[in-house]
Amino acid sequence: MKNHLSMVAALCLLCTGAAAQHIYNLNAPAQEKTIYTGHLKLGGTSPDGGRIEVNSYYMSQNGIPTIPVMGEFHYCRYPREQWEEAILKMKAGGLTVIPTYIFWNIHEEREGIFDWSDNRDVRAFVQLCQKHGMKVLVRIGPFCHGEIRNGGLPDWLFARPVEVRTDDPNYLKYVTRLYKEIATQLKGLYYKDGGPIIGTQIENELQHSAAPWAIFYQDEPVDRTAASYDASTVLPGVGVQTQQISREEQGNRHMKTLKRIAEESGILTPLYTATGWGMAAVIGNEAIPVTAAYTYPTWTPADRKSPFCLFKDIQRNPDYSPVRYDGEKYPSFCAEMGVGIQMTYPRRCIVKDAAAEALMVRTLGSGANGIGYYMYHGGMTPKQQGGVGFFSEEPGCPKISYDFQAPVGESGQVRDSYRYLRLLHLFVNAFGSRLAPMETVLPEGYERITPDDRETLRFAARMKEGAGFVFMTNFQDHDTARIDQEGLQLQLNLNDEVLRIPAQGTFTLKKDVSAILPFNFAIEDALLKYATAQPLTLIEDKGHPHYIFFAPEGIAPEYYFDPSTLKSGRNRYRPQPGTQSTFHITTRSGKKVYITTLTRQQAMHTSLLNGRILITQATVLPHADGFTLLSLGKNKMDYILYPSHDGWKPQHVEVDSVNVPAKSRAIGGRRLAVRIQQPEKPQVNEYFLKINYVADVAMAFINGTMVLDQFYHGAPWLIGLKRFSQPLQATGEINFYFRPLSKNASFLNDLPPSARPDFSQQNKLLHIDRIEIIPEYKVRIRY
Repeated sequence: MKNHLSMVAALCLLCTGAAAQHIYNLNAPAQEKTIYTGHLKLGGTSPDGGRIEVNSYYMSQNGIPTIPVMGEFHYCRYPREQWEEAILKMKAGGLTVIPTYIFWNIHEEREGIFDWSDNRDVRAFVQLCQKHGMKVLVRIGPFCHGEIRNGGLPDWLFARPVEVRTDDPNYLKYVTRLYKEIATQLKGLYYKDGGPIIGTQIENELQHSAAPWAIFYQDEPVDRTAASYDASTVLPGVGVQTQQISREEQGNRHMKTLKRIAEESGILTPLYTATGWGMAAVIGNEAIPVTAAYTYPTWTPADRKSPFCLFKDIQRNPDYSPVRYDGEKYPSFCAEMGVGIQMTYPRRCIVKDAAAEALMVRTLGSGANGIGYYMYHGGMTPKQQGGVGFFSEEPGCPKISYDFQAPVGESGQVRDSYRYLRLLHLFVNAFGSRLAPMETVLPEGYERITPDDRETLRFAARMKEGAGFVFMTNFQDHDTARIDQEGLQLQLNLNDEVLRIPAQGTFTLKKDVSAILPFNFAIEDALLKYATAQPLTLIEDKGHPHYIFFAPEGIAPEYYFDPSTLKSGRNRYRPQPGTQSTFHITTRSGKKVYITTLTRQQAMHTSLLNGRILITQATVLPHADGFTLLSLGKNKMDYILYPSHDGWKPQHVEVDSVNVPAKSRAIGGRRLAVRIQQPEKPQVNEYFLKINYVADVAMAFINGTMVLDQFYHGAPWLIGLKRFSQPLQATGEINFYFRPLSKNASFLNDLPPSARPDFSQQNKLLHIDRIEIIPEYKVRIRY
């Protein structure tokens, strides 16, 4: 007889040692989820016979369920000559789709004059994506937001007799001109033409959010870029809409009008998306309503714990509900997962790396079948023509910096969140065809867990026909007092069996750790009943399948096979994690299969390149015939390439070191001039200027023009210098201005205690500790 204990009232038994045993039950649904087809006007084919289809639960490519991994990057916020390197970093990070905004005001700053040159050349950017096998989703506005002046609407539009973001014929005349221009730039690059563009987002947050118009008077109420009938209900950021939208039908109609104009202009893609959160307007059955979640937003109270680390059925109950669509008719695609956040002057929230991973483990476990990040790669907002004004005029935001604490920063620097998320991307890319059809199954009482609960295990499963994955997380944003959860055992009450993980003993889910464990997992025709290790990826090794797992921190890996499905090999393995942990089994049909369990640290540094495992702490740029390693400040690099003739043996490469002194001089108490040298060396990819400082705001100038700024948040300022090579030729010097930091600054409580300066001796601080020019070394490796 099955034991149907609730999760909240989990059975506690004394076991050997001091820790109690907590058995957490999960019951398989009596009836599997119904998936609907044929009701969505989405999908398309390519000239080579490929096809994209969408049902009510997931997307498929060529008949195979798939989970797209999308990461936002704005081509106009990055130097054209570095686009290719950025694309390669995103590809090595496991992305499969790059969404990008096409900001109207950046392309038509002066009415009737469109500029698609230099960093604005969207066509060249999309062609580079195609060159490297990356799909693209274009976000065509007309309103975008994106912390851009007027949310992307041109200044001159404010002077025209139009009602923006409505079906006003005068407004639509301008929109039609914009869409036709975009269509011309992208001609021949759509999926239907054999190109990489598979999706289009129409508008953004219509009737949910708006940006301030740049034309305003000090201390006056802000006019926002919304229709007059939406002026009282639009929000300044992503959130729950608590007010009644007065003109819902007009908003939905406007979205349909925009889609029609886009299609008539020639923007034809298999997928269309629209903002779905917070009662935003949607396009019924013609566009996927996408979702968002930000764990450290700047627009909520500093100590508010978000609900986004708690599992739920995200399709039935989307984040930032209520919404104006039936979630069960559409797959849950999360397009704006806040694994970073933009700094603002009054709020400087720090997104932890563990928060990024926990957010996505929770969201995948809750049923998301498309994952997307805003931002995945940071950048720098361009200036207006003539270099005088700024396109970044969102109140409180930096004038240029759009780093966003993204996994790849504004200067291309790769952060740990990049590596944390790559664990999930490799998993989704390898096993997404299994995961996508699996429904979310939640334990009894899950809805009673609150963000303040530190005791109860947070978990869910995705399952289908008795097989699936358990998702767990022990992280909560804004909570520094979480504890390790010890003595855990899972009991899965499936329709034809009761499965305990582990079968004997317990495991610990350490503080801030998230994990995914498989059960009834097919390894060819053998059946892995469960593993207390997380699936990472799958490769072919000398003609044999080779499954790569890793051990989550604090969990001892164990593999338990159904012995009736094995021809040879033990049914239980407990390997020591590492590259020497490989064992093999022979399935009942005689197929030999290898299994390796990496440590978490090894897995964090793992990329999948052309069917090979590459383990390295260096940043990876993949190529068809090999790869390039980039390393900031370290001229010695190690890597493991498997399979290769060296097996799992570490390889070592070293290039000549380069020493470039940072020559600086202080001017008064707030200004600094730094002489920049960038000697051309074949082993150097670029040079970075690193400034350790304490101040409120820092600004950088070259030849009297601001080129970058930063709001202090406790970390050194790292500036990639390659993009400034040309303007530096005149003087070779960057001038800095630093504004002192006050002990009463509103953002200090956002920072971790270690980053808060000591004001015991004074009320204001301005201190520059160290200035360095650091080479980023490069090594090209061929297979």
